[in-house]
Formats: sequence, structure tokens, C-alpha cells
Amino acid sequence: MNEAVIGIGTTIIGVVGTLSAIWLKHYLDRRKHRHDCIIDKTVKDDCELLGRLDYLKNAIDADRISIFSFHNGGEYYSGKSMQKLSCSYETVQPGVARTQLEMQNIPVSACLGTLTHLMENKEFHCYDIEANYPESACKYQLINSGVKSTYQYAIFDLNKKAIGILRADFVLDKEHIDDKAHESLKYTAIKLAGYLLK
Repeated sequence: MNEAVIGIGTTIIGVVGTLSAIWLKHYLDRRKHRHDCIIDKTVKDDCELLGRLDYLKNAIDADRISIFSFHNGGEYYSGKSMQKLSCSYETVQPGVARTQLEMQNIPVSACLGTLTHLMENKEFHCYDIEANYPESACKYQLINSGVKSTYQYAIFDLNKKAIGILRADFVLDKEHIDDKAHESLKYTAIKLAGYLLK
């Protein structure tokens, strides 16, 4: 009798162990597949967004189009949040230097003159960086990057919270943008909220 109970117990443990292994494998495969799908979707979305920015860059004849995203950069010892912005997307004309990797974790306080105007008016235009850009660390970053003119548009979510900036830079020469370019940039900034919140 004891041998029969031990045999039945061993069989049950074996079946439960096998079923558990099958379930675990299936669960891990599903998680891996879900993770792969998220990565695939992110890459696809990013490629589509960069394609749209490249099209915009060529349509308005800009030298560089960038998207900056606002984010929390940690906390100060006081507990106050460090508000920062980083260049999350960039497309450039051939021969124009890329600055995306240098433009990460910029304190919002480094660009207050521009950001204040940008948040109040939803856009900021500067034909001549050296003569007319508000004094700030951002002004000198633009000068060091060779930017002559810049046109910036705030990106807001559906709750009217600022989540980023669309920026068109002209590096080779100072440039005024025409009404068509202005409308294209303004419209793109509105549409970008949907892409950035995916």
C-alpha cells in the first residue's frame, strides 16, 4: 500500500513538474515576444518619425531639424526635481554636424529666456543668434554649433502641458522662413504630441 501511494505521489509530482515547466516556457516565450514587439514598434515609430522630420527639413530647406523632450533628471539634495531637456531626434543636411549626443540632460534653467517666450507664445523665432538670442547657456551652445538662425515651436500634450520643442536650425546662412515653412513647422509641432506620447 505504501509503495502504491509513493508511486501515485511520484506520478503526480512528475505531471505537475512537467506542466509547470511547459507553463513557464510558454510564459517566458510570451514575455519575450511582447518585449520584441515593443522594440519592433519603437524602432518602426522612430523610423517613421525621422522620415517625417527629414521630409520637413527638405521642404523648408533647413540645415537641421531637432526634437527636444522635457524630462525629470533626478532630484537635488533639497528634494526639488531637476527639470531637464534632451535632444531625442535629429536630422541634418549632408555636411552639417550632428549635435544630438551632445544635447542631453540640459537643465531647463540654462534656457529660461527662450523657454519663457516659447511657453507663452508657443513659438520662438530668431533670425540672428548672435545679435538677438536671449543671453543664456543655450545661446552659446547654438553659437558653438554654428547655428545662425533658429525657429522653435513648443510641443504640448492634450492637457496643454509642454512636453517638448521642435527646432529648425539654419547653419550655413541666416535665414528668414516664409509663411509656408512657418505653417509646416507649427502644424508638425501640433502633430508631434501624438508621436511622442506613444
